[in-house]
Amino acid sequence: MTGTNLYVVGVDGSDCSRRAVEFAVKQAAYGGHKLLLANVIHWSGFTPLSLEEMMNRPLHKKEEERLAIENVLAPLSDLAKKKGASEVETYHTWGNPARELKKLAKERGAEMIIVGRRGHSSFTDLLLGSVANSVAYISDRPVVLVP
Repeated sequence: MTGTNLYVVGVDGSDCSRRAVEFAVKQAAYGGHKLLLANVIHWSGFTPLSLEEMMNRPLHKKEEERLAIENVLAPLSDLAKKKGASEVETYHTWGNPARELKKLAKERGAEMIIVGRRGHSSFTDLLLGSVANSVAYISDRPVVLVP
């Protein structure tokens, strides 16, 4: 799925990301847009790991990817189709969520990025800024923050 007529929807399984998918489906219907539901599993190469964590990281990564697909992407893709989306693709990757969503939107030629205003955030996110705010700040295309 490439080119125009595409919206990237950042999802994390939160209630806000569910509402973002519902909003995206409605918007997509107006112009025949396709949806790309994207889940970015937060990962920093600068996070210190113990020797045991390094040894088990490949197993943990596979499990986190499985959970992202089964518990986040599949149910939200089903929701989008149930709500009337004609074409839905799912995608997952690792990294900084804001940067990865920006990169994905650019690579795929998306017209817009849609994200929930608040996801599975922590107290630190409230102080330092959320993924949604970061996407809005760094994006080179329109961003819709869904409450």
